[in-house]
Amino acid sequence: MTQPQDFGSAYRDFVARVEELRAARARPDSARSVLLDAALLELRYVVDDLRPAYETPTRARGGPSADQAEQRLLKAVFESLPAPVALVDGDTVVRRLNPAAADLTGLPQGYAAGRPLSGILRPGDRPALRSQTAAVARGEGSRSLCVPLEPGTGGRVRVTLSEITLPGEADPTVLVALWPSSALPPGPQRAQGRDRTPREAVSEAGLTDLMDRTSGLLLRAGAHGPAEALRAATAAVGEAIADWAVLDLLVDGALTRSAVHGPAGDDDPELEKTVVQQDPRRCPVAVEAVRTGSSVLDALADGLGRLGADGDGAPLTGRADVSSLLTVPLSTAVGEAPARGALTLLRTGTRPPFSLAEAKYAEMIAGHMAIVAEGLTGRADAAAGTG
Repeated sequence: MTQPQDFGSAYRDFVARVEELRAARARPDSARSVLLDAALLELRYVVDDLRPAYETPTRARGGPSADQAEQRLLKAVFESLPAPVALVDGDTVVRRLNPAAADLTGLPQGYAAGRPLSGILRPGDRPALRSQTAAVARGEGSRSLCVPLEPGTGGRVRVTLSEITLPGEADPTVLVALWPSSALPPGPQRAQGRDRTPREAVSEAGLTDLMDRTSGLLLRAGAHGPAEALRAATAAVGEAIADWAVLDLLVDGALTRSAVHGPAGDDDPELEKTVVQQDPRRCPVAVEAVRTGSSVLDALADGLGRLGADGDGAPLTGRADVSSLLTVPLSTAVGEAPARGALTLLRTGTRPPFSLAEAKYAEMIAGHMAIVAEGLTGRADAAAGTG
């Protein structure tokens, strides 16, 4: 294909084949593994054949550079593929996620970029994906594995990994194709569809109710004492939007664990006791939030060390099966450091990640808690002064 008309014809044929794949994917009786192989073949065709054919006449016309032209072409092809695909590096860090993959995982495309794709899996399944991806990036050939998908509810996904070469890129890139190997219920994005805005409105109404409830609990600090009010507010937030809620307060310059609200009927009965007894100064995410006065939203909770470890050195993130983490500082002003404490919220298992809206409301609630915490610290200071 050295002539412009040859490229145009080949591209039209390619678009037609992609539309056929898209239509076939929607059929309930489709052989999805076969369709996935076909989609990967089309991607390879674009890289090996369509790109050079497009690049040659572009140079001859003196138009945009070949790199710019092929980037536009590859991006258009990538975005239109009906198969869920992503481009990652050797550490599974996402460079680009196409709409089908964003729909499958429930992760916005912009949010996923720059974060490890392994975070969509349960903590125990992430090392396998990392190792296989690293092997592909080293040039050891394509790989395939079947893993449970974190944001779903027990469905499994076939992950196919292939090394590809992107123009102008020195580092290896791995093409990741995701295909459900068992029935997956609708994820966050699929479930919303056209009703996304009304659903978001309902969710925001629930968050507003939560803020009203916690405000009422905190206003009772005068009657029940600030410590009890803070514990009640922590429990309310945990029950509404998290599986775990942990409150750490800065008292006399030392971070102190003040409240822990864990899930009922946990499979590890000793876990809550371990979290209660942990020295919060050994909880990196709490220390970071207090020191910087900034929130930490780790929607995929990929770092096993974020919560510290138990007495045997086992990471608490893995032991609690944490899938999403949100830590907000107790401060009355944005960026105020050091904060008066930190509220850490955890989701476990197959629950979807914390949203930006939930983070926003958690920050506002933490701001109200900071005012009560200031009163608690003031009493401690007064008691120390009279002694």
